[in-house]
Amino acid sequence: MALYKRPGSKYWWMKFTFDGQLVQQSTKLANKRDALTVESAYRTQLALGKIGIEPKRKAPTFDKAVDDFLAWSKSGNNIKASSHKRYSQCCQNLKIYFGVVRVDRIKTKDIEKFIDWRGGQKSKGTGGFITRGTINLDLTALKIIFRRLVEGKFLSESPAQTVKKLKGNDRNFHVISTDEEKLYLMASPPLLQDVATVMLETGMRCGEVYQLKRQDVFLAEGYLKVTEGKTTSSIRRVHLSTRAQKVLGCRMNKFKGENLFPQNDIDGNKPTYHLNRWHLETTRKLGLKFRLYDARHTFASRAVEDGIDLLTLSQILGHSDLKMMARYAHPSETFKADAIKQMELNRKAKAV
Repeated sequence: MALYKRPGSKYWWMKFTFDGQLVQQSTKLANKRDALTVESAYRTQLALGKIGIEPKRKAPTFDKAVDDFLAWSKSGNNIKASSHKRYSQCCQNLKIYFGVVRVDRIKTKDIEKFIDWRGGQKSKGTGGFITRGTINLDLTALKIIFRRLVEGKFLSESPAQTVKKLKGNDRNFHVISTDEEKLYLMASPPLLQDVATVMLETGMRCGEVYQLKRQDVFLAEGYLKVTEGKTTSSIRRVHLSTRAQKVLGCRMNKFKGENLFPQNDIDGNKPTYHLNRWHLETTRKLGLKFRLYDARHTFASRAVEDGIDLLTLSQILGHSDLKMMARYAHPSETFKADAIKQMELNRKAKAV
């Protein structure tokens, strides 16, 4: 029998040799009996010469495949500039590991060895081992590269198809205290200071603040629009506090160009991509340990403590459901202790 199922796939695949050539493709059917019928019909069509086996093209070396992928990514194809830049960074490590090996010689076990090798590397930013999330970004790029090779008839199947992404690291999110916030903002360069302030006041993601343009902000009406995001829920209206309006108003007066947070705080530059170096320099100088993204978690935790319900908060943050709220809202121990005391007082009041 020439039918089989790939791990994680609901469809039956057929695999057999015809006239010295390997035939291997999906039947696109989940029912085995139907798949057998398709396989039998396909064999008959081959025997009658009504269809032919399309030969595979000569497989390129991995470095050539990467160059082709990055050229495709850069040319658009619904790929954001920020995604292309991330792919470029991922491909540097992929090239180092796989080099000039022909792509048809790369097997699943080789990709698993790459994961082990990558996990032993240190982050240039933090000095610690890179996170599983970083490795998963490399795997995402690798899977797309091999998928395109299959689509281009260079390979019959992707060796990365059955490789699962790593489970995310358990992050210890830090809720920034008011004292830490004051120290951090006072010591930060103006661009970092303004980004962090807007995040603390709105709960926006770093990238959402970086990409803000003049036409996205409506100060008189007290809100801004996020026009691009990770999901459709990310596209939203963000209402502004007085403090956030003040920061954005100053930026709109400071710059004449469309970008309110240009690279290096220079008018006319492209939007900021990241502020990791400035953030690390500031926190190390102060002896603090938190990520810039923790400003978003801090906003969420403060919102919960101020009585904002989770449904409203999830929409403010741009989440599609409530599941992510457990990761973002971190009430303080004092707040949790007060909640228990209030419950006890309520029970006593009811018993009277």
